[in-house]
Amino acid sequence: MCEEALELDQEQSLRPAIDLAPHQGLIAATVEALRPVAQRDGGDLELVRVEGDRVFIRLKGACTTCAHAGHTLGGVRRELMQQLGVPLRVVPAAG
Repeated sequence: MCEEALELDQEQSLRPAIDLAPHQGLIAATVEALRPVAQRDGGDLELVRVEGDRVFIRLKGACTTCAHAGHTLGGVRRELMQQLGVPLRVVPAAG
């Protein structure tokens, strides 16, 4: 790895993480708007918490055993990023 790339990596790692807490209301509204899609297939989504740049979503019902659960979380992530205009991570919450 060249020195310039190493310096760039170090600069990026020093950047503060995005804090999504100010967007909690919009995140909750977006997840609420997506729930009917999951509910049509016998599942459900629950916003558990927002922590830094991570949004914790609990999958319920049929979503807990569905082979497409990862795609569901990816869809939630894409919609949230479109609504908020910032990069974020959607993490499955336990339970």
